[in-house]
Amino acid sequence: MIYTTTDFDGQQTTDYTLLIGLGGEIQQLAVVDRDRQLKFAASYDSANAAPEATEILAHAFAAVRIAVADCRYTFIPADVYDEQRHETYRHYLPFDGVGEMRVDHIDPLDVKLLYQTNYVGLEDLIARFPHAKYYPHVRSLISAVAAQGVDSSQPLMVVERHACHITVVLFDKNTFLYGHDFECTTEDDFTYHLLSVLHQFGLTDRQPVILLAGDVEQGDGYHDRASAYGGKTILADSGTYTGVGLPADAMSHKHRFLSLFGLYQCES
Repeated sequence: MIYTTTDFDGQQTTDYTLLIGLGGEIQQLAVVDRDRQLKFAASYDSANAAPEATEILAHAFAAVRIAVADCRYTFIPADVYDEQRHETYRHYLPFDGVGEMRVDHIDPLDVKLLYQTNYVGLEDLIARFPHAKYYPHVRSLISAVAAQGVDSSQPLMVVERHACHITVVLFDKNTFLYGHDFECTTEDDFTYHLLSVLHQFGLTDRQPVILLAGDVEQGDGYHDRASAYGGKTILADSGTYTGVGLPADAMSHKHRFLSLFGLYQCES
């Protein structure tokens, strides 16, 4: 999927922000102007990059933010996090001796995210954008939702799918309960993981609202499976959650870029 506005000028990108989502087989790009209006968006097979996307990566930008799916991570409530136990926490990733463990604080949820990013295969991007900021994909997804607030009488499950990779995060009122990644090659795999999380937290009777993002469509198999087990299933409005303005002719793609646009909510 490639989207571009009629007034997008590649010569003006030095004033724009480039957002990149790296998720295994799928790569995403978005260019957003200084008023946080979407100018260009793309979602494509990373092994067969679209020429339009390759051209975008050749430009210079005011800022570059990158969400990386291939991260090891764990969450710790901020009120029990102890900096003196840094080496102990390292074992929960697990740490493989490559790179360093980072700790970010997710303000709206008062949660610490400990993570290690796998930079293998990103060498060209690192060289091309040496000042880019990198975040775990799960952080940008959580931050996108938490920034707007999730205070609701029903639990909220957010599911983002990209090819055979899904990320599931779960909130109950304004409390973050769970976040994890799964390999998901079929709709049956999706159902298994969905029910597993619902049973783990005793939510089969409460029927949470399920917010779907990424490679899903209204009425497809993944949407139907979610609808069967959730109280209400909604395609995510990425623009509303993150403050990125989408032109009217891009609204049909509004659910595809929740975690990508969520990079705006991440702070180092």
